[in-house]
Amino acid sequence: MKEVKKGSGGGLLIMLAIVIGFYAAKGGVSNDDEAEMAEEEALYRMNGGSSSQIEDEETNKAMDGLYDSSVNSTSALEVPLGNDHGMLISHEGYQLSYDTINHNPFWVAWQLTANESRGRVGRAEEFLEDPDIPARHSVRPYAYSNSGYTRGHMCPAGDQKWSQTAMNECFYMTNMCPQTAELNRYWWDWLERAERQWAKEEGSVYIACGPIYDKGKRVKPLKQNKFFVGIPDRFFKVILSTRKGHEKAIGFIYLNDESKQRLEDCVYDVDDIERITGYDFFSPLEDQLEGRLEASADLSDWGNVPMPNWEN
Repeated sequence: MKEVKKGSGGGLLIMLAIVIGFYAAKGGVSNDDEAEMAEEEALYRMNGGSSSQIEDEETNKAMDGLYDSSVNSTSALEVPLGNDHGMLISHEGYQLSYDTINHNPFWVAWQLTANESRGRVGRAEEFLEDPDIPARHSVRPYAYSNSGYTRGHMCPAGDQKWSQTAMNECFYMTNMCPQTAELNRYWWDWLERAERQWAKEEGSVYIACGPIYDKGKRVKPLKQNKFFVGIPDRFFKVILSTRKGHEKAIGFIYLNDESKQRLEDCVYDVDDIERITGYDFFSPLEDQLEGRLEASADLSDWGNVPMPNWEN
C-alpha cells in the first residue's frame, strides 16, 4: 500500500476508511479483494487522480505506432502470429499484445524452464499499472472493484518466482483479464499448477494464453463507466514441449463462468484453438513437426496432474 503523504489531512483518511468499508460491506468477489481494490481507488483519488503513466499526447501517439504485434518478427516459439494490431510489449518474464479497445491483453506468452518453476521469490502484494502503456489505455488497479470479477493473471505469479522483477511485472494490469472467482481460484489455477509440473518434467515449456470473445455477441463491459474493460467469454491456453524425441503440444479452453471445469474436460488440439482465435501458434517449428503436434492433443502424454486440494 502506498504511503499517504503528510499534509493530506484527516478528512482524506476518513474518506479512505469510508470507501473501504463500503466496498467490503457490499460483498461480491470477496471482502478482502473488494477492500484491497477500494483502498487502491481511494488512494488514487486522494492523490488527485494522478497517474504514473505517460500523459503527453504526442508521446502517446508515438507509442501507439511503436508497438504493433501484427508486424512482430520475433522467432520466439511461444509468441503467436496474427493480425490483432495490438501493442507489443516485452517484460522480463513474458511478452504480450495489448488490446486498446477491450483493455485486456490479446495474448500473453512466455517460456517456463524447469529451474524457473522452482523459484522461491515471494508473491507480489501490489497490482500496478503498466508503465509501457499510454495513460488513456491504462487500466487502474481498482478498476475491477465491485464488478463481481477478479483480476485474473494470464501469466501466473507462480511461474515468475525466479526473479523479483519478473514477479513484480507479473502484477501489471496488462497481464490481467476479468475472470470469475470460481475459474480464477480453482480451474484456471489447476492448469497453472500443471504447466509448472510439466516444465519440471520436460525441462522447458512454451506457453501462450489469452481471452476469447465469442463472435456475434456484444462484448459486455466490466462496469458501466467511461473506461471500458471487456469481459471475455472464454480463455485459451496452448502449451508446447520440444524435448527431443518427446515433442508434444496441447491446448485448453475454459468458460468464464462459475461452472466446474476439470482439466481433462477442457482439452483441445492446437489446430482447433488456431481456428477459434485466428492465431498461428509455434510457427518457428519445422512445418511437418508443427503440423503433427498441433493436429491432436492427448492429456495422458503429459502425465497425471491430480486435482489440487485447495483447502491446504
